[in-house]
Amino acid sequence: MAAILPIGSGKGGVGKTLFSANLGVCLARHGKTVILVDLDLGSSNLHTVMGIKNKYPGIGSFIYKHEESLESLVVETGIPQLYLIPGDSLFSGTANLQFFMKRRIIKELSNLVADYVILDLGAGSAYNTIDFFLTSLNGIVITTPETTAILNAYSFLKTALFRLIYRSFPVRGTERGEILRFMGTKIEGTGLSFSNLIDTLDHINPESADLARTHIERFFPRVVLNMGKSSRDLSLGGKLREIAR
Repeated sequence: MAAILPIGSGKGGVGKTLFSANLGVCLARHGKTVILVDLDLGSSNLHTVMGIKNKYPGIGSFIYKHEESLESLVVETGIPQLYLIPGDSLFSGTANLQFFMKRRIIKELSNLVADYVILDLGAGSAYNTIDFFLTSLNGIVITTPETTAILNAYSFLKTALFRLIYRSFPVRGTERGEILRFMGTKIEGTGLSFSNLIDTLDHINPESADLARTHIERFFPRVVLNMGKSSRDLSLGGKLREIAR
């Protein structure tokens, strides 16, 4: 089974697509079979970065049922063992996926035959993007040493963890109501943390608290600080680690 590596960012323009492409090239040169998947459904351009003309069917063709599977969309990049599934943003509405189609895409991703499947996601914390990011608990978040990008990266990480816990419980369960209430509470600078949420769930059902705790312990995304040029830039990355902790 392929290792899925989702690449996300809280903000656009931080180099996420270039990072995805370069990571794919690097892994392929080390003898791994890699499929790059352009899941930036609103403004896909991974094909441009790879020097491939926009003439092949892509994700949009699968969404609108012109193609039966994601596997049928795989194209060669010209680099041995590196392949691409284009994004097809020329189809209007591809960024607004219905739930069942998102589930189909996630299932198809797990069926792709490769050592690594790298997902170049859209920027921001929309739930469609977050749900693709959560196809692995070890995804990569790209940011830059700018205050806005750091804050957006923090927001992305927090939203992903909330979403991970929220999806673990039944749709009409008491737990989801408490998680939504906690999501609407400002925790920064208040001394509150996800530990308080676990305490609340523990009062509902100790097993629910154990499940949430397990998800928190397993959630281990990596962060890449891109375009850094100085020790001050590095310190901003340390700040993100501090507030996320």
